[in-house]
Amino acid sequence: MDGLINVKMHTMCHKRFLSLLPSKYQSEDSNKLAIAYFSLASLQLLNTLETSFTVEERQKFIDFIYSHLITTDEYSGFCGSLIYNKTEESMELAATCFSLQCLLILKDNFKRINRRKILNFVKACQLSNGGFTNGLLSKYVKDLRYVMIATTISRILVKDRSKVGEIIDIPKLYSFILQLQSYDGGFSMYPGDESHCGMVFCAVDSLFNINQINKFNHKLLLDFLTHRQIDFNTFNKPEYDWNEYADMEDIGGFNGRLNKYGDTCYVFWSLASLKLLSLENIVNTEKALDFLLNKTQNFKMGGFNKTTDPDEFPDPMHSFLGLCALSILNHEQVSQLNCQLVIPQLSYEHWLTL
Repeated sequence: MDGLINVKMHTMCHKRFLSLLPSKYQSEDSNKLAIAYFSLASLQLLNTLETSFTVEERQKFIDFIYSHLITTDEYSGFCGSLIYNKTEESMELAATCFSLQCLLILKDNFKRINRRKILNFVKACQLSNGGFTNGLLSKYVKDLRYVMIATTISRILVKDRSKVGEIIDIPKLYSFILQLQSYDGGFSMYPGDESHCGMVFCAVDSLFNINQINKFNHKLLLDFLTHRQIDFNTFNKPEYDWNEYADMEDIGGFNGRLNKYGDTCYVFWSLASLKLLSLENIVNTEKALDFLLNKTQNFKMGGFNKTTDPDEFPDPMHSFLGLCALSILNHEQVSQLNCQLVIPQLSYEHWLTL
């Protein structure tokens, strides 16, 4: 097994994501702060951020991020694109979270943000059922993604977890999350829906951020997560014969739901959930590394593909989450990741100084 990554090639891949993207990404204009986060964090994990950009260039990134900041008399938050009007209706929890994470990675001092007003915005996005919506006007778009984003923003701005309850109604949020745990131990987007590994991480990380991580059924969740790693051995060989989604190339990888293909991002969602539960060592590390390094790593362009399909191209999210998964697996070429805030450990240490 080739256990290495080409750091230079991965670095070049993320520098391209930060400067020039194919035309198909035009529809992602409102998500460009997410793309910036994926690639800035990746460069930090590769220990190449400071050698890739000068101090002046990194300051331009900071200024660009702050150009998306909106502050009104009551609220403050970031918008997803500069094409939006600078009004409170354009503020988004997602854009705010990505912006704060980027600023931590770039070692900003947060002196240009109003913590109280951002927290007011977070508080205003909590709904009566305990869940969160992405903005002040999107009251009907609610699921665990925005819960994780809201709790992450709150943790970034309020270091003492015991005080997060001053911003978030924790009892209501806890009830909202727990109603989404399914019979198989996983978590779903809506009550009664199929469990999904991405939603699992959103739930676990949210519970961790509000200091409720030990107050749900770990045993059931553990069963769900351990069965996300794909293998076809003596015990489940018949599955390979009848399951159209079964692929020997996926061995060692993880899927997000039952009977689905292996996917780079689900290696991270699964491992990060287990990491927050201090159970990341129960997976087959060697096979997971083989899946990432030899099956989904893109050897021609750098980054990671979504699946083992050789015709795919690397994208910002999967290229970032592939590195995050390697970090959890203690790969020697990737620096440590903080799974709570999903930022490099170096950025987490900077956060502690603010």
